[in-house]
Amino acid sequence: MKKIVIATMLAAASIVATAQITLSGNLRPFLDNTNVAGSSSTSMKSDSSRIGISASETLGGGLTARAMIETSVAATNPVTGTETKFGDRQTTVGLSSKIGSIDIGRKFNSHFLAITSNDVFGTAYGSIAGDVHNLRTIRSGDAIFVTAGAGNFSGSFDRTVTIGTESTSYSAVGVLGPVQATIAVFESGTAKSTMIAGQTSVLKLKTYVSYSMDKDNAVESTGTLVGASMPISTSPLTAKISYGTKSVGDVKAYNVGADYALSKRTALSVAYRNVTGSDTKQTGIGVTHQF
Repeated sequence: MKKIVIATMLAAASIVATAQITLSGNLRPFLDNTNVAGSSSTSMKSDSSRIGISASETLGGGLTARAMIETSVAATNPVTGTETKFGDRQTTVGLSSKIGSIDIGRKFNSHFLAITSNDVFGTAYGSIAGDVHNLRTIRSGDAIFVTAGAGNFSGSFDRTVTIGTESTSYSAVGVLGPVQATIAVFESGTAKSTMIAGQTSVLKLKTYVSYSMDKDNAVESTGTLVGASMPISTSPLTAKISYGTKSVGDVKAYNVGADYALSKRTALSVAYRNVTGSDTKQTGIGVTHQF
């Protein structure tokens, strides 16, 4: 029995020795005040706080094996709220090379990532992207994820393979001069969402625009979001603003915010979000530390 235990430990140590293991994550708590139709509440929110373990191994021939397990963290009070499930944010294993990758498991789908990359608030705290665009399912599980790219163009495709809940999303990104253009599609049964977007930088000003078309059975809607960010002079302060509309519900929304970088890993943030239609006003201040 002891020989078996020792052999198992040696085998595990050998695997760890040949693979590169990385621990990463961030903690991002916010003090939040939200007012909906005149009813105000103040609470602490843990905005996308997480911890992840990744591993990679060079296989030769330009191939790399990789795995990722990322778990949500209730940064403000881990002993309360919904039970944390290990690997709930991402659990994938796959292969990658210079031309692309293939992974199996659960992670953000292509449609959501396209919206996130074209939102000045990154669909994080204070964002209005979810008010004007249909985010559909943010992550896909029991899915296959494929990426490929060459030069200034790249694409991604993912499809769930769970019987009865199949969904497909895909996106394409191209860089033409100073403009990065994106198109993304999500399909599940009769539901379909299409998003087209562009972003560019002029001097230090970065601007974003995105337009979505959604269909759920006979209900159709469109959404538009524009935003911009700009560093304030040579200071570590970056200002952000965006405005959006959605045809269904006569939604008009805007938000403003700022990030103050204390270092490359730590920042203070403030944000204000206002959404007509739902009569929502949200204000928050938070701190982010990445590791």
